[in-house]
Amino acid sequence: MQTNVSEPAVKADLTFNGGASTQPSTEPDTWFWKRLKLRGQIAGYRIFCYLMNHMLLFKLFFAVLRRMRPLALIGNTLWVTKADDIREVMSRFDDFLLGESIEPGMPWGQFMMTIDWREQHALERAMLQSVVNPAADVRTLHAIAADECRKQADLASGRIDVIAGIAEPVAVRIAADYFGVPPLGGSAHRMADAMADLSGLVLLQPPVNSQPWASSREYIAGVTKAILARIAERKAAIAQGDASLPDDLLTRLVRKLGDSKLPPWFGEDWVRRYLSGLMSTGGATIVRAAAHAIDQLLEHPEGLQQAKVVAAQLDQAPGDPKLTAQLRQLIYEALRQRPMLPMMVRTCPRDTVVAAGTKRARVVPGGSHVILAALGAMLDPETVESPSEFRAGRPDDVYLLFGYGLRECFGRYVAESALIEIIRCVVQLPGLARAPGSAGSIKYVGVAPRSLTVTFTAPGARSAA
Repeated sequence: MQTNVSEPAVKADLTFNGGASTQPSTEPDTWFWKRLKLRGQIAGYRIFCYLMNHMLLFKLFFAVLRRMRPLALIGNTLWVTKADDIREVMSRFDDFLLGESIEPGMPWGQFMMTIDWREQHALERAMLQSVVNPAADVRTLHAIAADECRKQADLASGRIDVIAGIAEPVAVRIAADYFGVPPLGGSAHRMADAMADLSGLVLLQPPVNSQPWASSREYIAGVTKAILARIAERKAAIAQGDASLPDDLLTRLVRKLGDSKLPPWFGEDWVRRYLSGLMSTGGATIVRAAAHAIDQLLEHPEGLQQAKVVAAQLDQAPGDPKLTAQLRQLIYEALRQRPMLPMMVRTCPRDTVVAAGTKRARVVPGGSHVILAALGAMLDPETVESPSEFRAGRPDDVYLLFGYGLRECFGRYVAESALIEIIRCVVQLPGLARAPGSAGSIKYVGVAPRSLTVTFTAPGARSAA
C-alpha cells in the first residue's frame, strides 16, 4: 500500500511562490539552470496541452501507427492504436498498472484509480459502491443537473457560455448536492476554478513549481479543509440523531465510520481522499465531455438535429429509458471525434506479450510506458464503418470513453446523467449557433475547457417577431 497524503502533508507541500522556491539558492548558476529547466518544462507542457485539446496531430499520428505498426515500441514507450489491443491491455489489471503514472497528479492522496493491488482495489471499489443507490441516485443526478441547467439558461438572453454558464455550474452543484463537497468559501465560481485546476492534474500534470502546479496545491488544501470540516459536522449531527441530514455520498460514508466490522483502512482520511477524488475527476469529466460534445454537435448539423428531436421527445416523456439511451448514444458519437481523453496511460512492470497469436504480436519489455490511443481506435476504419461520418445507432463497443474492465470509470453514471441534461438543455435553445469569432471556439486553460459561447433566439426576440 502507498502512503496516504494527509492535510498537514498537503499544506506542507505549499512552499512555493509563483513557480520559484521560497528559499533562494545561494548558488546563482544552479538557480539559473533550474529556472531555465522549468521554463523548458512549461513550454513542453503547453505544447502537449495544445495537442491534448485540439487532437488533429494525434489523429494523424495514430492513423499512421495503426496502419504501419499498431503496436509500436518507440524508445521505452509502447503505442497501442487498435481497439482490440487497447481492450486487452485495459483488461489485464496485473500486467499493466496505472498508479505510477497518475498518482503524482493526485495531491489529495491514494485513490481507487491509483491502486494496483487487485484485491485492495476490489475492496475499496466495493466500499464506495456500497453507498450508491444506482437507480435512485441516477434520478437524483438528472434532477440536480436539469434544475441547474434550467436556472442558468433562464438567466441568459440570446447568448451564453455553455462551459462557464452551464457545465461548470452543473458540476459544482453535483459536487455539493450529491458528493457532499461544498463550494470553497461558499463561492461556486471559486469552486469551478478549483475543479478546473485539479482536473488538469489528473489529465496532464504540470511541471513541479509551475504556476498551475502551485495553484492546484492551494486549491486541494482548501478542498481538504472543507471536506474535513463537513465530515466533522456530519459526525456531530449523526451523534445527536439529526434526521434532517442530506442524503449525499459524504453523509452515507460518515454513517459507516466507527463500525467495528469494517476494515482498518476505512476511516475519515479514506472518506476525505475519495470525496476529493470523485469531486476532481468527476468535475473534469463532466465539463470536458460537455464542452467537446457540444462542439462536435455544432460541427455536425445532422447530429445536432437528431439530438434536438430526441431532447424534445424526452420533454414529453421524461426519464424514458429508450429516449435517454438514444441521446446518450448521440453524445458518445459526438465524443468519438473529440473524446475527453485522446489517450490513456499504463506502465508494464514485467516482460509480457500483447496480441499474442496475431501477426502484430509484440513483446513489451518490463518497465515500459504504454499509451492507449483511444482516439485512434475510435477512428479505425477496420472496426468503425465510415469513421469520419456522424452516425447514430453505432454499437456501444465502438466507444472507448470511460475505460474498460476493472478500471472502468466508477463515476460514469454521474457523468452520463449530467451530460444528458446539459446536452438536452443546450440543443433545445432556439436558433442555436456558435458565437461569431473566437468566442465560438473552445478556450482552454491548461487542459481544462473554460469557455465556449453560443447564440440563440431569446424569448423576447421571438415574441417581437
